[in-house]
Amino acid sequence: EVWHRIVMARLGVWVAMAGITLAAGSPPVNPVPNKIYPATGLTTELNTTTNGRLLQLQTPDGVSMKILHTWGSPEEMGVAEGALLGPVAAEFLLEKIPQFLTETIESIDLSKLPKWLQKALEGKVGIDAAEAVLGAIYLKEESQIKQAQSEVIAEMQGLAAGLCASGAIEDCSTSDLTRKIQHLNMFAELVRMTCSMFGAWGDATVGGGLIQLRTLDFGTGPWANYAVVHVYHPDNGNPFVSLSFPGFVGAITGFSTKIAISEKVWETYVNGGVQPGNYNGMPDALVLRELLQFANSRNDAIALTERVKRNWAIFIGVGDGVEQKFSALGYREQDLQVFGPTNVTNVTHMPVLSNTVYIDKHPQPSHDQITMPGLLHQYHGNLTGELTADTIPRMMESGDVHIGVYDFGKRHAYFATGKVDEKGNYLNATGKMEGMAYNQPFINFEMDALFNVTKP
Repeated sequence: EVWHRIVMARLGVWVAMAGITLAAGSPPVNPVPNKIYPATGLTTELNTTTNGRLLQLQTPDGVSMKILHTWGSPEEMGVAEGALLGPVAAEFLLEKIPQFLTETIESIDLSKLPKWLQKALEGKVGIDAAEAVLGAIYLKEESQIKQAQSEVIAEMQGLAAGLCASGAIEDCSTSDLTRKIQHLNMFAELVRMTCSMFGAWGDATVGGGLIQLRTLDFGTGPWANYAVVHVYHPDNGNPFVSLSFPGFVGAITGFSTKIAISEKVWETYVNGGVQPGNYNGMPDALVLRELLQFANSRNDAIALTERVKRNWAIFIGVGDGVEQKFSALGYREQDLQVFGPTNVTNVTHMPVLSNTVYIDKHPQPSHDQITMPGLLHQYHGNLTGELTADTIPRMMESGDVHIGVYDFGKRHAYFATGKVDEKGNYLNATGKMEGMAYNQPFINFEMDALFNVTKP
């Protein structure tokens, strides 16, 4: 049987299905370029442990990011994360996420769930219902999770042990906490992230190096306020950076010493928008984690995604730091397609731009043939990391939770994160949605400086 991914009604900011660039009543685009701060000189070390360092980045105007470095085996890296993020991770996992899930579960149309999930929900409401759904999905996909080279099960167990040992949770049970962390990591299997991406190089950029964009359009919730720049230094595989959240061991945004990833759901305007999929494959976010840690090139990424058991349809953008080129992988249950500058238009119906692969936040083929094509045509030949960060997402109004920009020519990465209130709504004091990541300052990180941090 073919099951469709759940559409969460409360994430109503996804205007993608309306096929329009702006939601009704949206404010005009802010014409002022985003500020960009260099990370150098803005970080303070908060704490260290045997296999980890935790730093705090703070800008003069209040932008704050936690930067976590972990080293070692999967279990050792997990223990270090739990120990160092302690109270923050406890608040996120035990207060904010349960509250978010309790509110969200009420929006699920139970009739569209597979029978085995409906059965798991019988007699349950609120957080118990959410835990039942996520737990059932985890059990369904556990055999594939166990096959991951990254050994994330050991990392989740270590994370629970480290968090319990931190003293941040009274009467802490590592087994109960491990289960909650496992469930958190299944949430991405339930939602659709209507994001944008592009990769541009050669005659499209200043100097010819690869510039890559990833915007995360996810919706409301606590996510933006709990962003963590997690720098992994694993014993096995490539060092990599994941812009993530406490307890999340998959990946949705990040770069390694070799590649960078972008991602967006592969929706269409037919058959309800969601393509056929299943809950028998490897979780999408875990596939992205595997790419960051073990792919040394675009070809490696293609080979890995060809052989893995695929479940739900997404586009995966892969930028190669050596080749300085980018491909969009059409990743879905039935097949894997590789898109470049000339054939991606078969899916998007967007104009072809030399040495540029781009997909906007809408279902494909997009009904907005103006916004993203117009911007990339306007700046074709003049794209830089700075210009991409301070202009493109804001003009597209894409990227509410966070944004990543990767300049492989200069080996710089730019991150911006959103800001939400206690209810998970983006700050909107001036009516200009300043809480969205695309209206926030960016932090400019030197890639190699992050990877060269030494173990305590």
